[in-house]
Amino acid sequence: MRFPVTQRILTSVFIFGFSVCIFIPSLKNDFVWDDTEVIEKSYYSFNPHRILSVVVPKETQTKRARYYRPMFYISVVLDRYLWGITPYGFHLSNIIFHSTATVLLYLMILMLLSEFGTEKKEQIALFSSLLFAVHPMHVESVSWIAGRTDIICGLFLFLAFIFHMISYKVYLATLLSAFSFFLSLLSKEVAIVFPLITLSFDLLNLKLKDRRNILKYSIYLSTVFIYLYLRGRAFITVPGSSLINLSETAKESLGIWEIIRTLLNSYFIYINKLVFPFSFNAFIGEVPANPYYTASSLFVLLTISVISFILLIRGEKSFFFNILWIIITLAPSLLVAIFKIASTPIAERYLYIPSAGYCILLASAILNPRLRNQRLSILILVLICLVFLPFNIKRQGVWEDNLSLWEDTSKKSFHHALPHTNYALALMKANREEEAIREFTIALTPDIKDTNRGRAITLNNLGILYIKREDYTSAERVFLKALNLDPSYGRTYYHLGLIYFIKGEYGDASGYITAERYLKQTLSIYKNYGRAHLLLAKVYLRRGEKEKAMEQARIAIRSGLSEPLVKEAQDILQVDN
Repeated sequence: MRFPVTQRILTSVFIFGFSVCIFIPSLKNDFVWDDTEVIEKSYYSFNPHRILSVVVPKETQTKRARYYRPMFYISVVLDRYLWGITPYGFHLSNIIFHSTATVLLYLMILMLLSEFGTEKKEQIALFSSLLFAVHPMHVESVSWIAGRTDIICGLFLFLAFIFHMISYKVYLATLLSAFSFFLSLLSKEVAIVFPLITLSFDLLNLKLKDRRNILKYSIYLSTVFIYLYLRGRAFITVPGSSLINLSETAKESLGIWEIIRTLLNSYFIYINKLVFPFSFNAFIGEVPANPYYTASSLFVLLTISVISFILLIRGEKSFFFNILWIIITLAPSLLVAIFKIASTPIAERYLYIPSAGYCILLASAILNPRLRNQRLSILILVLICLVFLPFNIKRQGVWEDNLSLWEDTSKKSFHHALPHTNYALALMKANREEEAIREFTIALTPDIKDTNRGRAITLNNLGILYIKREDYTSAERVFLKALNLDPSYGRTYYHLGLIYFIKGEYGDASGYITAERYLKQTLSIYKNYGRAHLLLAKVYLRRGEKEKAMEQARIAIRSGLSEPLVKEAQDILQVDN
């Protein structure tokens, strides 16, 4: 009995080490995309003293926020405590989270295959985990700090399912399962499908007859209700249940056929990326609407349905369950595509948890005991891992920094504005200003897909470039154009406030008065915008209103600033000293 335990411990250590080694190239990567705003520029926001208020948010009347993910917040607080604001430490944490999730998947597969009486479970579990560790579609989740939500969610989801299987022998493990499930929910909304996963498993394994399941599923449902209550205090309870943030086009096109087409085509895209993980794009701006694409999607999904039915009839419950795993865990991501909740209706990071089912299917099929030449089966799996490896490593290189990421993405999603805007910002940071203006110009052309809000954001970024070049006339012109496109975008008022503050610095007596007016409009939209409070403090200081200046400086620090700006606010507070 000791030998298998020792063997599994050594195998777990090997899997962990293998997973770490795969993603070592990411350790040299920078903060990219949302990482800069979420982590690098945050000072007050990620504070250990605020953890409780993040887990149990204050109730608000305007429930517009879409994301309630306290575990991500806690992980960032921990990272900042351990590493400061160094990309290396944050990337190392992502790799450790992924490697831990891979080991938990290995243990989960062992138990799952034991429950279904599958032969060669040790080999299948090992190779399934290795495939999961190296699958190229995981690069977005692992190499992007903000993408760790899927990893942490998967980690706790695998753990919850392990405890669920243990609970049939040790009933108290139900509480550990529910707690892990709760932590998974606090990581990302996709975990809400966990009761469906356990229900599918219990039905297939004929365990649903156990009367204790009434209490067990009551505990799981209570966990969901607690989560929805906490989320509902300040956030939209169910993503997509409110159409506040949907574009007008999305609202008009949300018909039955549109929903069916989006479901079919989204599933097809994800399945294609699981099976052939060799084509990447960080910004997939739309679900294909081509009728031939829909026909292909329907054919593939019908084929999978027929195969699933045959497997079930033949008693291949393990295969059938893993197909269900893929379908069920992908379902929440389809809401993103249907309701256009995010800027990208399809995203490669959404495959992190569903890919577990695919990796088990692939390893199980190739290591099928009915196949005589098992050495050949193992060789095929090793070759698949070796084929995956260079695509994985090369993709990590694309995520190295914003310049490489958005250069790649702007070519692959040429007709969408956001990749061009982000590429322009990266070029601007690299002091390649003429190229940045070119990308901003592309993003603003009429044939590039964008909303008025998106164009207003692009114009604001272009205006910042003009400010950097001290071309304040051009900056003011583009900010006013942005204001005309979207009067509700608060950053435009802030930047106009900045322009008029600069005019005040150059001797325009009315500049500070106009700057104050624009900044107050900014704060009427974004109450806790630290930069606006700080700039308003400077305006008051220039006008000799020290008390008002100090009040705004205090609010600016509480609202959240980068560390250099905190120093500026603190200097204002020391004016009388």
